[in-house]
Amino acid sequence: MPRFRYLAKRGPQELIEGVLDAESRATALSRLTSLGYIPVRIAETAAESKPAEPAVVRDGKVPVRQLNQFTRQFASLVRSAVPLLRALTIMEEQASHPHLRRVIGVIGEDIRQGQTLSGALAKFPTVFSPLYVSLVRSGEIAGMLDTVLDRLAAQADRDEALRAKLQAALAYPLFVGVAGVATVAFLLTFVMPRLLKLFEGFGSQLPMVTRVLLLVSQWCASGWFWGIAATAALVLGVLFRSHRAKGRALLDRLSLHLPLIGILIRQLELARFSRAFGLLLDHGIPILQAVEVATPVVRNQAIRKQLARLPAQLKEGSPLAPCLKALAISTPFVIHAVAVGEESGKVSDALLEVANFYEREVERLLQIMAGLLEPAMILAVGAVVGFIVMAVLLPVLEMGMVVR
Repeated sequence: MPRFRYLAKRGPQELIEGVLDAESRATALSRLTSLGYIPVRIAETAAESKPAEPAVVRDGKVPVRQLNQFTRQFASLVRSAVPLLRALTIMEEQASHPHLRRVIGVIGEDIRQGQTLSGALAKFPTVFSPLYVSLVRSGEIAGMLDTVLDRLAAQADRDEALRAKLQAALAYPLFVGVAGVATVAFLLTFVMPRLLKLFEGFGSQLPMVTRVLLLVSQWCASGWFWGIAATAALVLGVLFRSHRAKGRALLDRLSLHLPLIGILIRQLELARFSRAFGLLLDHGIPILQAVEVATPVVRNQAIRKQLARLPAQLKEGSPLAPCLKALAISTPFVIHAVAVGEESGKVSDALLEVANFYEREVERLLQIMAGLLEPAMILAVGAVVGFIVMAVLLPVLEMGMVVR
């Protein structure tokens, strides 16, 4: 099949140069036009071997921070009127993550062959989400690629900041819990068996708490106890892995019923969905496609399953607000905000405002949880250590009274 080298415009300033295979010059012109390009020059070239696509693992992942950095720098280059292929070459040279570097190389080669940027990104679903690809496609159509990339980077920054706050809120309670468990395990396994040998001769004369501690210490010190615990953990791990989807769905459903944590998850997922949905609508994506693309952003499978019912209801002609009202996860604030947005024709603005509100609520709830978890963990560890100390001191005090 003949090959044609072309020079085309995309948007007001961007020039794209590449090679594509077509049956004729007219077919090549038609393909360029269908891609949204304005042909400037096209000429048939001598047959040459098609460059081999670099070997890239299609399901490989890229860290969120690396992808965010790529998006931000790419947006800056596009805004500076750097041609797309040159911008990708620069980004490939700057990329520090090896898989991201290979992915950028493949994307650049695909664009040289006449593909759109969004089409090239869509080949790597584990790196670029459907939301990412859809927004890039809308930016290509509207000639606002740099603006879309900036908004994607800003969204990634918000997600990263929220994740950092969540980790910070849980870091200290987790440290206290791990340190407390390690301390109790050390006391029961190594210290208590030596101390409680002094009391073994007393038998039933020991206080109840001391006898309980003696029994627990003997269990912990014996190898068969740890063997059974390790075996049980291994069996549970294998069962969970073999039924991963069912296990994840069960955990997601149970998490929604936990105090505070359930509220946190609902607000977090509503914020994610509302922001993704609002961004898509704001860039001209049809509402049905926007719902289908925004739903996978939600990570909790129970909530995602409810949101998956929206497209069928919208296809029947129902407004968005009543459709949301039928979902168990919706709140009066979401329903009324969307209803007002539909009346004013600004649904995207209403959804983005909902996202901002619930992101603030998540931050407030994280502060409350951190404030409650820290003293709760300290009290729990203190209660266990206090029980151990009391179990050891009671026999000593009783012996002292007998001696007197």
